[in-house]
Amino acid sequence: MEEQVNLQASLEALMADDRLVDLCELQRTGDEVLDVISLSENQHSDILAWMFDAKEGHGQGDEILRDLLVAASTAALTDTSGLHKNRSTYKFFADWAPSRIRTTSFASAFTARELGIQAGERVDLFVIDAQNKFVLLIENKAGAAHTKEQLDGYRESFETAVASNSFLREFDRVHIALDREFDQDDSVVRPASDTWLHLGYDWLKASAKRALTHVERGNSSARLVVSYCNRQADWESPNAEKCLKLAIALHQAYPEAVRHLVEFSRGRLEKEWLKTKNPSAIHLFLLQNRGMVAVLKETQGMATVRSEIQARLPHLPKENLYLRRLSLDICPTGWEQFAYSDWPVFIRVRFTDYSQNKYTARLVWNANGSKDHKEAEQLRTLLTTVDSKFGTFSESSHRRVLVCKASVLKELLNKVAEMDAKLAVVLANFNKTIQ
Repeated sequence: MEEQVNLQASLEALMADDRLVDLCELQRTGDEVLDVISLSENQHSDILAWMFDAKEGHGQGDEILRDLLVAASTAALTDTSGLHKNRSTYKFFADWAPSRIRTTSFASAFTARELGIQAGERVDLFVIDAQNKFVLLIENKAGAAHTKEQLDGYRESFETAVASNSFLREFDRVHIALDREFDQDDSVVRPASDTWLHLGYDWLKASAKRALTHVERGNSSARLVVSYCNRQADWESPNAEKCLKLAIALHQAYPEAVRHLVEFSRGRLEKEWLKTKNPSAIHLFLLQNRGMVAVLKETQGMATVRSEIQARLPHLPKENLYLRRLSLDICPTGWEQFAYSDWPVFIRVRFTDYSQNKYTARLVWNANGSKDHKEAEQLRTLLTTVDSKFGTFSESSHRRVLVCKASVLKELLNKVAEMDAKLAVVLANFNKTIQ
């Protein structure tokens, strides 16, 4: 009985909190269609096709296609890409360095869904540039994972189409496999990687920031680009960041009340409403504010992880934890002393599935966060004493090394605490040498 009274008091306090009002307003659906629909695989490809078309009304011209090509060019020539040097994808990017891509027009490019291949044998999207003579074959993972048989089959089907068309034989063929969950530093064998370049969606961050600038200048047609990128890449728009901060604050201020709202909203609210003669005010509130409930659901998992890490590592300053919707960055104890433009060393915790039941933690070295190249390399050398993998790929300015994959939160907390302790020892030894 007392628990119920306390819960009701917490719910009423939550309802009276101005931060809840602000979150509800920020989550009101405006003119972003992605606020109200979930995209199918074909619809993902349709939006990518729209964004890659320089003649469309998004106002970005050929810049989004250029963002993809620059990211692909950078990734293709690394040792981790797996591309065979005699294959068409590697040869293409060996000729198309980022500097050439940035100074070339792709305004003549157009998109297609078939291009001489039967529907059951074709990739998700073709991008054809008749001026620069290349065809991008883009296979976008949605749901099931890429397989070698599938990717090899798509390539062979298109090669058959090319062989029967003298015009297509003049074009370079570039194979790109997109995967939202792609991690370049994962030591996994990727299917058909000798021919297909595997990429994530990080390249959309540049597109998102540019489109946001256009929106701020009055080009509302770029809003769909911002909305799509916000959902696909690990990037938050200013509006999304405001929502995130408000949601985190509410999780922390009213943990029981927010948990109750989230749990209560998991069923079919309207169906339950029809069965209830006298629905509660909370029930009606949830029906009237679905967007707010959605962001509370999305942030619940990582908000819980953050709270548990704070409890496990009470000496860690709150400022050393930076929360996103599906990830949490942790600056290890004491390592904030090296922060310049960003944290040059941190642990990133992510969910590995949409059910938010599995986690990965990676130790990250980011040279761009250091004050200069010398200090960045010094920190990298320190990290090699924790894991020798930081000494590989010396040309890289960013390295992520797996700390653990955990199926339960307790295991994750143990591994993060162990890594924080290891890094504290490394830092203490380093500080002794410079005194």
